[in-house]
Amino acid sequence: MMTKIKINEDNINKLFFTSDQHYYHKNIISYCNRPFQDEFYMNDNLIDNWNSIVPKDGIVIDGGDFAFTGNIKHIKELNDKLNGTIYRCLGNHCYQNKHDRQIIKNIFDNRVYDVIDLTVFDDELDGGHVNFFISHYPHLFWKRGAFHLHGHVHSGPRSTSNELVPYHDRRYDIGVDNNDYKPVSYTDLKILFTKRLGGFK
Repeated sequence: MMTKIKINEDNINKLFFTSDQHYYHKNIISYCNRPFQDEFYMNDNLIDNWNSIVPKDGIVIDGGDFAFTGNIKHIKELNDKLNGTIYRCLGNHCYQNKHDRQIIKNIFDNRVYDVIDLTVFDDELDGGHVNFFISHYPHLFWKRGAFHLHGHVHSGPRSTSNELVPYHDRRYDIGVDNNDYKPVSYTDLKILFTKRLGGFK
């Protein structure tokens, strides 16, 4: 099910995107060649990285596979430690760990979805807005005119994942492995897509 979300001009400098943290997932360290000695050290580093750039009143769109645990206490502790209001897409490991349960949705005030259709209002752009199609999985086709943000494939300079996605100038992997283990800002995405396309439209 697709959910429509709108972000107004006042909040674009507080808007961030991320995916595939895999909190509490020991095996992801070797699978993606992450520079962490164990899952607890990884958790702490990912939380510190997040909070170093996301303000307390920030907005974070998470593309899925947030945590490799169904433990309610652990998930609540993660949400309490992380800055900002989190909007979550569900990934394959989210379903595996039953993050679609209402008790977990309640932790995120029901901001838990399959796919997000995001409109960001930005006066600097022709037309005054830009659209993002956000899901855990990379898609071959998506909403016409939108930019597609996804996770799942763990691309990036260190990753040894064998799930490769062909380049598309309107698609980007927002996963931590592709973004120095940090969320990526709306401003950074605006610059990235502008460089690719000669404009952000």
